[in-house]
Amino acid sequence: MVMDASLATRTLDVKVISLIGVSHFLSHCYQLALPALFPLIHRVEGIGFAELGVLSSVYFLTSGLCQVPAGFLVDRVGARPVLIGGMLLLTGSTTLFAFAPSYSAMLVLSILGGLGNCVFHPADFSILNGSVSEQRIGRGLSVHGFGGYVGYAATPISVFTLGSLVGWREAMLMIGIVGLMVVGILWAQRHDLRDSVVDRGIKSQGFVHDIGVLWQPPAILAFSFFCFMAMGAVGIMTLGASTLIALFNIPAKTASTIISLQLTGSLVGTLIGGVIADKYSRHDLLSALMVTFAACLLMIVPFIRPSSAIQLGPMFMGFGLFYGIAGPLRDMVVRSLAPTGAAGKTFGFTYSGMDIGSAMATALLGYPLGRGEPFWVLVLCGLFLMMGGVTIMFTKTVRTRQTARATA
Repeated sequence: MVMDASLATRTLDVKVISLIGVSHFLSHCYQLALPALFPLIHRVEGIGFAELGVLSSVYFLTSGLCQVPAGFLVDRVGARPVLIGGMLLLTGSTTLFAFAPSYSAMLVLSILGGLGNCVFHPADFSILNGSVSEQRIGRGLSVHGFGGYVGYAATPISVFTLGSLVGWREAMLMIGIVGLMVVGILWAQRHDLRDSVVDRGIKSQGFVHDIGVLWQPPAILAFSFFCFMAMGAVGIMTLGASTLIALFNIPAKTASTIISLQLTGSLVGTLIGGVIADKYSRHDLLSALMVTFAACLLMIVPFIRPSSAIQLGPMFMGFGLFYGIAGPLRDMVVRSLAPTGAAGKTFGFTYSGMDIGSAMATALLGYPLGRGEPFWVLVLCGLFLMMGGVTIMFTKTVRTRQTARATA
């Protein structure tokens, strides 16, 4: 009987983790699907790249601004309907791009897509916390992150290739239909997707109390942590190739390959981080150490100036590996910060720091690159990551002190 119960728990864990991982994978695919088709849309529809860029900006701005309200909604009505509804809105808007009659219609669909995309972090984490057993939650968080990384890695080349073969509208229709099928699967398995608030009978204590939760020092520090992490990591993902070209005078293809190796390291590291998170309890310390190792690897590059791509590749892969390991560990820290009944809003608020950090990164790091000083791009990215490592340590310390004072 004990073995049967253990097997049933493991089976349920695997099911929930897989469903959430696939959903997160698709959310990241849809973030880059339209941008991957911009060259084709420009050629076929005659829409300028500036106007096409606005579509992406509107999408991400809407998603970033609505992530915190989505977290409140998750804690109020439940993560399951919010996730399925958001997924339906995202996949539906993606599908409708195939029939968009004008640029204005595309703009509306981008806004709707951003609204759908904003639900994933608060809803996913609430469901993982409410459905997955304690001994596998770290691996659940790692698969969630892994799905996102794979979505980012696979989408640009695969969607562009598909669009080149069948047309951009047909490509959006096809990937939209895949998403609608996943929505159907989520609906069929909805009874297994239990969240950590509503499904446990925890009632909201009111809007004023809920807002107060987000203004607590631990939540603000966690928000700052994600800001710093995004400024360092997203800065490398967006400007890394250009920085390497300017700093080492290497071909563009080689620079892009090196950044791809970094992403590969992050994919592997995320899975390793999940196993570590389930085995050790000092998630704050381990996360800070991994981030510091990653920052050091990045910052020594412009100082030692490796002479070939053969040397640069392993260094950037190592950077990605350490950064990936830190992912599930940092999520466990944020999980420990969320007060009872506030998982959705806590994850929504803290993860919105990534949107803010991402927006700041390109502006701040583009300045030294534009002035012909690529050296500072790598140094600043490393410093941002180190600041994130320090912040996550303070976050846990402040939370521990708050708890001690409350129980005294």
